[in-house]
Amino acid sequence: MNIDHLKYFITVVNNGFNLSEASKKLHISQPALSKYILKFEEEERVDLFYRKHGRLLGLTPSGENFFANAKGVVEAHDRMLKELREASKKVRGVIRIGIPPLILTVLFTEVMSKLILLNPLIKFEIVEAGAFELRKLLAMNELDFAVLLSPSELNPQAFVEVLLKKDDLTVFLSSTHPLAEKEMLRWTDLEKEKLALFNESFMIHHLLMGKFRALRMEPDIQILSGSWDFLLEVTKDSEMVTILPSPITKFIATDGILEKKLLSPVSWKVVLTHPLKSYNSTLEKYVKESIVEYFQKGKDIRPINRENEV
Repeated sequence: MNIDHLKYFITVVNNGFNLSEASKKLHISQPALSKYILKFEEEERVDLFYRKHGRLLGLTPSGENFFANAKGVVEAHDRMLKELREASKKVRGVIRIGIPPLILTVLFTEVMSKLILLNPLIKFEIVEAGAFELRKLLAMNELDFAVLLSPSELNPQAFVEVLLKKDDLTVFLSSTHPLAEKEMLRWTDLEKEKLALFNESFMIHHLLMGKFRALRMEPDIQILSGSWDFLLEVTKDSEMVTILPSPITKFIATDGILEKKLLSPVSWKVVLTHPLKSYNSTLEKYVKESIVEYFQKGKDIRPINRENEV
């Protein structure tokens, strides 16, 4: 007797030993159902049912014991298949995301930690680099997603770009700096100041250079660096001035550094980019939706496999 035959036996019992009703529910003929039962009893040399004039009246002691065991076997079988099917539906895979170090620290610390912790079957590979390097990796299909600044200069016919965060670039300087007394700064206030800026591999550098050119300014750039915390540190108790995204204010751990807003500021627009494809995997859709809704709608990150949900 296989698992289907066990189910036949249980159905007969659960339908009051009425072979006609049981056969209807099992979608087999009544003679075939009766044959299955008789064949099993003959092969095992056991009577499972009490009978009278060919009709089933009830279970014998052997039948009652077999019925209890059969239910346990069928339940275990169904549970095993359910677990197998659920396991086959679990999403696994690798996602490669390129994020500039500044944006990773300022905006993506929480979102990436949640994505990683809530999805143990997914491997997240984070590539930290400047915008130009990330753009190149994205074009070479070595990244699934890249977080860049707009304008990303990517071909809109080949790449998708979604705005995540918009803010302004602001000035950071020492509380002892002469400009610290001003409530708000003009770009011309920076014309003769010693500047510490991001280097050419970062889009912020090129945004600022574009602004300076538009204003016909010749900035006095003393330091170029790829480290935002170093740029902040060099302004402490010095004449150096740096220009960084306003959200970095909450990461200033050192007293004595002030933020000053600029009139007609340069916008800092963070975008999520990925190649335009005819098909996106379930994993790619999940990552994009999670990140976009986290920033645009303030929604918390949920696991892709629901059993990991807490």
